[in-house]
Amino acid sequence: MHRIMVPLDGSTFAEAALPTALRLARRDAATVELARVQESPLRIARAGGAPVRDPGFDRELRRDARRYLEVLLGRIDARDRARACTALLDGPISETLAGRARQTAVDLVVMTTHARGGVSRGLLGSVADGFVRQSPAPVLLLRPRDAGGRLDDDAVGFQRVLLPLDGSASGDQMVEHAIEVAGIEGVQYTLLRVIAASESPVRAALPHRGETPSSRTQRATVEALLDSKADTLRARGFAVKAQVVIDDSAARGILNNAVESNADLVAMTTRSRGGLERMLLGSVADRVLRSSDRPLLLWNPTESAAAAP
Repeated sequence: MHRIMVPLDGSTFAEAALPTALRLARRDAATVELARVQESPLRIARAGGAPVRDPGFDRELRRDARRYLEVLLGRIDARDRARACTALLDGPISETLAGRARQTAVDLVVMTTHARGGVSRGLLGSVADGFVRQSPAPVLLLRPRDAGGRLDDDAVGFQRVLLPLDGSASGDQMVEHAIEVAGIEGVQYTLLRVIAASESPVRAALPHRGETPSSRTQRATVEALLDSKADTLRARGFAVKAQVVIDDSAARGILNNAVESNADLVAMTTRSRGGLERMLLGSVADRVLRSSDRPLLLWNPTESAAAAP
């Protein structure tokens, strides 16, 4: 990785993403960009009570935001070997961050979320999901134990990485993104495929077209494909195991396996394939995001392809 973005909002909760981002930057000699989006608020005018823009108030907010970033950058320069820079941006939060990530060819975004139930309200609130979907780079969502956010806090490390796959090419690319983040030394990777136990008109766990979910042939085929992928990774020096789970709910199968394997990172795509399958697989990532208390690495292959030159 060459460039890592950390979105910030001035809160210590959002700053809790910094130790992990800085650790990754030191490892890869990458640059960490401290990004803050300044939205121009509306103020109530004295005459008539209509909301208006106050240029003076906007300038004051921008000065405060710039001072905050400069102070934080100084703290990093004083104690850390990682390269860092700042970016003060204007506009709608999710669209502006996603546009900046495209413009600067960001390789990874690292940010904090609340444990269960969405992303830091102070930073993104309801627009966070939109940012994850619009980001051209994978987004590493961390769940800090508290809102300390100190630079000397322990960075999050990953020793047990769960990779739910759906048989698509984007799933294979997700494996590479997970490796970029977690690395090779002392890391156990698990390739997981959830297949449905029974036929139904609409399923959260989707086999390939023509597969009968309950058939022994399908399971054997899926197991053979996963084993082949695992063997390829083992040949590159990675510790990998493959596992097939039978469950009509792909999200439930992923969540249960994450608990049983004590995974400290779940890495998956937010979109895959197309049409109805795309919608359902997107909903799987949504449920995992909102129900899991573990760090997540999410990537939208559609946005990544759109950002490619």
